[in-house]
Amino acid sequence: KISILVRGLEQSRAVSNCSLVDDYRHQQLEQMKKRLGEYGEPLMVGEYKQLRMMFDSGCPAMFWLFAHTDGLYDLQDVIQRKLRGKQSGDGAEVVGIGVGSMVLARYSVDKAVYRAKVEEVIEGELFSVRYIDYGNRDDTLTKDDIYPWDEMLEIIPPQAVPCCFYKASEAISKKTSLNLKEMEAFTLLMKQSSPMQMDVHKRNNLALDVFDPSVHQLGPDLVVSLRGKDGRDVLHKLSKLPAFATCFSQKTQQLEKVEPIAVVPTVKAMKQLEALQPHVPMRAVPHPLHLDDADLAHDIGDDPPSPVHPMFTSRAVEKVMSWL
Repeated sequence: KISILVRGLEQSRAVSNCSLVDDYRHQQLEQMKKRLGEYGEPLMVGEYKQLRMMFDSGCPAMFWLFAHTDGLYDLQDVIQRKLRGKQSGDGAEVVGIGVGSMVLARYSVDKAVYRAKVEEVIEGELFSVRYIDYGNRDDTLTKDDIYPWDEMLEIIPPQAVPCCFYKASEAISKKTSLNLKEMEAFTLLMKQSSPMQMDVHKRNNLALDVFDPSVHQLGPDLVVSLRGKDGRDVLHKLSKLPAFATCFSQKTQQLEKVEPIAVVPTVKAMKQLEALQPHVPMRAVPHPLHLDDADLAHDIGDDPPSPVHPMFTSRAVEKVMSWL
């Protein structure tokens, strides 16, 4: 009986300790969320004046930006301490992990662990994930690089977000593939412009959909205008790059191909056009010599005859005179 009582006390103490640890971690993450300020909440329509947004990767049709803050480093420190001592992951063994699952994943470059979402599973052995706080992707992870998700980390919204340019031409908004020259030019421009100010004009998806395993990233979440650290509009700078000259000229070319619409001139318009013409003396209608001895019949109808503009009469006389 004593041993049973001791085991019960030990289990109760362990549960109590776990509860205390969870409470402490929850408070820690809530404080971290407050330190992130406006970036501790999902990015919504509005102006973000601080030079915080950093370019990570992507193309003009959809590129990834993340908020570069001290709070982001604090979040990564919490994750690294949580998994300290675990050299290999066991997340892939958990039932249900697949495309769309939230995980903690090791980055193959620096070997650190970050919040991520699984985008592809190849034959159950290789995993492609998107790191939701930076926007980059890793396609070479194995089961040992995957760790189980911690739902408490959802207190902090993703610090990276896929974006597209506001008021971009169709040639830019649909440019999902780049050649080597275009990719180098676009990446260099975005890197040199970072950190950037951002104006969010529209949000396409719900703010925290990324944590939903059934939601897959199909397009940009935000429609944005960006200003680089030099204060200049990034889309305008993109239009000046030789590699993208044809993309920005296509809109003009399309306008040039539009067929003109035929418009029937009004009396007022005709008078305005006549005023622009140089003054030409009007020629009088010559006397019909061949009808000197003829009796002219007068046809009087019910309606008055339609008036003929003097200019047309004068031109007709000129033509007859030239024939004679």
